Amino acid sequence: MTLWGMAIAVAAITIGLWKVVHPYTYLKPINVDPFDDDKYCLIDVRDYILSHRTPYEKAKNIPLSYLGRQTRENDVCDKEIVVLAEDRKAARMAAKILLKQSKQPIYYMTVSS
Repeated sequence: MTLWGMAIAVAAITIGLWKVVHPYTYLKPINVDPFDDDKYCLIDVRDYILSHRTPYEKAKNIPLSYLGRQTRENDVCDKEIVVLAEDRKAARMAAKILLKQSKQPIYYMTVSS
């Protein structure tokens, strides 16, 4: 392999890793028991059934499967976003979608069912 080919391979690997790591740089855990409406928007990305069984006060329920369409059609929030998800993987997927709209840090909270 030539030096040029190796440089291209390293660049491709770096870009691939960045796509995986990038949402983690914006995704931070948080616990907001006294929820501050002025500072945060709470978005519940669990499905409708789970969010109905264990509701979280002041959360806007947008299931993960609808989040992409919702962010394309209108702004989800103009404040800092807290994602309420079942696990970190779902929060990371939501962060990837939300980062297309907003470049501010996205926090997450996990809720066990």
